[in-house]
Amino acid sequence: MIEEIFEKALRASKENRLEEAENLYKECLKIHQTPEVWNNLGNVYARMERYAEAIECYRRSIDCDPTFTIAHTNLASLLINLERFAEARLVLLSLLNKEQPNEQTLAMLIVCDLALNNLAEAVSLYKKNASEALNKELSEYGVLEKLLELS
Repeated sequence: MIEEIFEKALRASKENRLEEAENLYKECLKIHQTPEVWNNLGNVYARMERYAEAIECYRRSIDCDPTFTIAHTNLASLLINLERFAEARLVLLSLLNKEQPNEQTLAMLIVCDLALNNLAEAVSLYKKNASEALNKELSEYGVLEKLLELS
């Protein structure tokens, strides 16, 4: 039952029927609260520009399963987009304590450090983890050149 509703919600979201997706994910939550449902509802709210609700959903997802890294990444990404760099940095540091760093997480953390003027930390993190994949991520955030100048 919940799987069918979840699939309908995914389809509605992909087809940009966001209100329908929202309602379907809420139905799922009435049946069983999972990190995936909370995370996907957060994604719907983010697309609807209902950012406070999106943040709450990502946090609820993390509460359901602290190892559900996608919710950490989505929360940090939204906070960065909202220029709430200090909060995003805390989420990313928490994530790094739970898993091996990947290029996306490292790039977001470097972006936060640069925005917060933690230049030495940004450069140090970059030098420890420099790779072509990290450069690609940093380039997508538009900070690679600045970081290379600082290095």
